[in-house]
Amino acid sequence: MKSNQSVEAMLQSIAKTERHIRSEYGTRMVEVMDTIGAHPHFAMPQQPGVVTVISGRHDVDEMYKASIQLAAPQGSRLLSQLATDWYVFVDNVPTRLWIEGDKLVTVQTVTLFVTDDEHGLTGEYAWQRLYAPQTSIADGSVPLPERELHNLELHQSLLDALCKGDTAALVPLLDPGCIWAQRNYLSDAEGGALTKLRGADAVASHVAQWHAALNPEHVSILNRRVTDWYVFSEELWVVRPAGRERQQYRMATVYPVNENGLFEGALGFGREIEALSPSADTRMGISFYPEGVAADPDCLAGYPGE
Repeated sequence: MKSNQSVEAMLQSIAKTERHIRSEYGTRMVEVMDTIGAHPHFAMPQQPGVVTVISGRHDVDEMYKASIQLAAPQGSRLLSQLATDWYVFVDNVPTRLWIEGDKLVTVQTVTLFVTDDEHGLTGEYAWQRLYAPQTSIADGSVPLPERELHNLELHQSLLDALCKGDTAALVPLLDPGCIWAQRNYLSDAEGGALTKLRGADAVASHVAQWHAALNPEHVSILNRRVTDWYVFSEELWVVRPAGRERQQYRMATVYPVNENGLFEGALGFGREIEALSPSADTRMGISFYPEGVAADPDCLAGYPGE
């Protein structure tokens, strides 16, 4: 692909996302379905900490029609944006006017928009921050980002457990009431299907089935953003389904992390399984050098500047 074609694919992805966002302001959601593709999947926080998982244009339309009874969007401030040819991820500070009480409320959210349909979005996956950020230490010095380092290690441990199918290692990383809404690669439904899992035990059961069916060999990180309250990651999974050649798929996911340092869920979608890329044999996107060095503050002794 020529460089201008690569850029054009990213610009089209952003254009679909921005058209959708604009459709939500001042329209009472009348035009919003014009920005949605044929087989949409959504995981949206209707209330803080409560995520609704829905699929299909009819149910998405009903969700938007119901939303105008609750709140009206007033403004967005996009702190971060990551864009590829098939998704746009944003860290947003939106303000909504809540109808009950006529009250303006400003929060922080992260949202993954899946843009791989010719006509519009095929997915939206959002999470709202539920607790206050860390504060600086009293003497005014700048602390090391220990919470972010913990979450980076946590995410790597999660991927390791998934790749090995090690549910005993997986479950302690998850909030007991976690929400798992990812593409279900055990389904062959047109447009894909979403898992709708609640609780660590349900996630572990699904992972065991997924691992047995796809036999993952390794995972590379294509994009990753780690903060003190979530991890966003685009991953390339190399798999060898039974009786088939090695293949790959790309998955983009928002992983919210609770105050106790456990994953509250996984919200996202993935591309179709495809032929292996020439460089996919090598695991890439490693965050710890030497490999295996964890985020333990003791490992940071002698950090430059100390």
